[in-house]
Amino acid sequence: MTSIDHRPAHTGEQSGPQRTDDPGQVQRMVEAVARHAIEIVRDMRPENALSRIVTPEVTSMLARRAALTRRLRATTGYAPVQRVQVTGVRTCIVNERTVEASCVVREPERSRFLAMRWELRHSGWRVTVLEIG
Repeated sequence: MTSIDHRPAHTGEQSGPQRTDDPGQVQRMVEAVARHAIEIVRDMRPENALSRIVTPEVTSMLARRAALTRRLRATTGYAPVQRVQVTGVRTCIVNERTVEASCVVREPERSRFLAMRWELRHSGWRVTVLEIG
């Protein structure tokens, strides 16, 4: 079950962009979250590295995928290459409180597609949906 936070947006210091009409700022925040999310999934970064920006559901999903990577590494000795490049960022400003974005994350051995939804909540910008293909 998904809950929706209807409280007004916090007006103090916030994570994420202060204005969604600045494409450069929106792109930078999408790139950073995408890079960190892939590094969490690859178990190169702590599972709680994005906990201030993503919802608990997204944190849980990233933790489950990182656990799978640890199991794979334990049984096969798999060690991912450290290099991750974020390209092809596309954003869609749905309204002043919602931004949807997608990007491609290129690694030496594969490429992945990420899609995310940012929502302005009472405590600032939060990633409420994150899909990794």
